[in-house]
Amino acid sequence: MAWMRSAFGPGMSVCLWALCLSFSQVTQAAIYRHAGPCIYKEVPFQPGQTFYRGCDKCYCHENGYFCLSRMKPTTWPNNCQRIPTECGYRVVYKEFPEVVCQAYSWIW
Repeated sequence: MAWMRSAFGPGMSVCLWALCLSFSQVTQAAIYRHAGPCIYKEVPFQPGQTFYRGCDKCYCHENGYFCLSRMKPTTWPNNCQRIPTECGYRVVYKEFPEVVCQAYSWIW
């Protein structure tokens, strides 16, 4: 980190540290893992099977399972809007809310 301070100044290392911290928080929110048998609501699952735990999609493997939360749109065209749904969001045209509009970017 010393070379970074000399090259970019002391603020750069703080900025990189904050960026890494924000990425780790996003990762923790998006993925969670459970060790042990792959059982949810008293239903056993085999490795390779998937199931939903609420709105999160879970994948069973030999040592347990891991779940991913749904992605959320972050930017979309001006003529579109984000509509909340039961398990996430849809991006639709303002004039035609039944037609899906493509979002520019998504996050977990």
